[in-house]
Amino acid sequence: MKIPEKIVDCIEMLLEPYPISFKEMLTRYQSASPEEEVEESWITLLTAAKFAKVSTWTMRRWCRRGVISRKTSTARCGRILINKGSLIKFLENLPR
Repeated sequence: MKIPEKIVDCIEMLLEPYPISFKEMLTRYQSASPEEEVEESWITLLTAAKFAKVSTWTMRRWCRRGVISRKTSTARCGRILINKGSLIKFLENLPR
């Protein structure tokens, strides 16, 4: 997404008192690799359970313990969505 230069300059001006370079942050964000975008994909509870080959109750338990990231969808009556990147990292660290 391209942000107009005028808006970027206004944000830079607002952040002048702080040691923050918005232009630098924006450049880093825009040059992020596609792999990082995959890390932020959200999947349904059932899809995540099938991916991890566990029950949905186990997936809910992992969410309650905080070992995987989750959010509640407002558009779908409070459906639980699982962060696929955090699930993959958790599964890689499980003992075999």
